[in-house]
Amino acid sequence: MAIPVLAGLSIAQGVLGLGSQVVGMVQQHKMAEENKKMQEKMAADMKKSQDAITAQFTASTGLGGNLQGATGQPQFGQGPFPPGIG
Repeated sequence: MAIPVLAGLSIAQGVLGLGSQVVGMVQQHKMAEENKKMQEKMAADMKKSQDAITAQFTASTGLGGNLQGATGQPQFGQGPFPPGIG
């Protein structure tokens, strides 16, 4: 009598084990998809951030084609001296 009960329990444990493995595989697949989406979003956010930093740097330094300061000619009011002295 005890042997059929143990056999039934071991079969039930096996079925539950397989069910747990299937659920685990489904969850892993979902997590992999979530990670992929998150990486794509982070890459897009990083690109936006870099573009914004580049635009801000270009605007603040005037290196976006406005190269008047690159001629070696000091402009009035620029440099270490007050206007009119340098």
